[in-house]
Amino acid sequence: MAMCENDRTLFNMSDRTTVEFLEQLEHFNRAYTVVHRYFCALICICGVALNLVHIVVLTRRQMRVYAVNSILSIMATCDVVTMISYLIYLIRFKFVENEENVFGYNYYWLLFLLGHVVLSIALHTVSLYLSVVMAFIRVTALEKLDSKWVKSRSVGHIFFATSFLVAILSIPTLLVHKIERLDPAFFGPENSTLAGSSSPVALYTIGLDPLATEHSCALFKFNLWLTGICFKVFPCFLLFWFTAALMQKLHETSKKRRMLLGLCDEKRRRKKLAVDKTTYMLIIMLIIFLATELPQGALALLNALYTNDVHTFIYLNLGEVLDLLSLINCNTSFVLYCVMSSRYRLTFRRIFLSSVPTNPSTTAFSILRQLG
Repeated sequence: MAMCENDRTLFNMSDRTTVEFLEQLEHFNRAYTVVHRYFCALICICGVALNLVHIVVLTRRQMRVYAVNSILSIMATCDVVTMISYLIYLIRFKFVENEENVFGYNYYWLLFLLGHVVLSIALHTVSLYLSVVMAFIRVTALEKLDSKWVKSRSVGHIFFATSFLVAILSIPTLLVHKIERLDPAFFGPENSTLAGSSSPVALYTIGLDPLATEHSCALFKFNLWLTGICFKVFPCFLLFWFTAALMQKLHETSKKRRMLLGLCDEKRRRKKLAVDKTTYMLIIMLIIFLATELPQGALALLNALYTNDVHTFIYLNLGEVLDLLSLINCNTSFVLYCVMSSRYRLTFRRIFLSSVPTNPSTTAFSILRQLG
């Protein structure tokens, strides 16, 4: 049964090519879903460890004085919470198989599931907006190296303001969903009791609130438009705008540097190179965010326009791939910082490798130092 009555159709089911394409999506989903939980579990376990290291390094005094590093540590904290929540979800809903999974789940596990979905979306949105703030800070830093934003102490206020607004905008998502108890008659008398018990098993599922589906899902579609624009499209537009501005500013400063290179001393050249390297790192990070978020923003708008078709044929078949992309996003900043920031690598060595005798010619960090 369709979720929304009289909904517009996106796919022409009388067209053979379209039907074959949708069948290929279903085949892909059946093949990928077998390995998805293992990929994501590995990413979550490694990602939590790497981001905890990231937080420790970025919160050192010599690192946190810079606003970008403070923002990155907050983003890493959001990523840790997201991945821990997703790992719990994987263990309970993907790895643990029992008789409940055939029909429904315990009420408290579904309460966790609903909270997990809303919290993950909210934290990911906060990270998106914080990445926009980072891009703005770098644009101002390229214009003026001693800009007040470079060492701004307002990062905490920005985070709490962003989190508050995202939390308010997430309320409709909670309201349009409802945890419903399944009728024991739905799954038959032979499965309605626990083994060794004569009491009925209370099983639940998550569905849409009846109010959300009235008038051709008017309230549900309003929530899709709200979250799609505010959580995906608008931050992606800002990311694109500031990424383009960063690339333009980087080109201009590089041109000026080439003109003045003969007049600058060695110390000033190194400072300028460090500024460019940080900017390159942020551009790469923002491009990765855009590459993974723009398709989701487009899908969010399509979902608001063609709810039944997008949910049935796209999200049900590609939802796990979108989850994978979001989890990969959670680990990009650690890798980029290790490769491109000499200050980061130095702080890492002081914290974790200070008591370990190493041979500079054979350590992995010597390779990273050469790259930096």
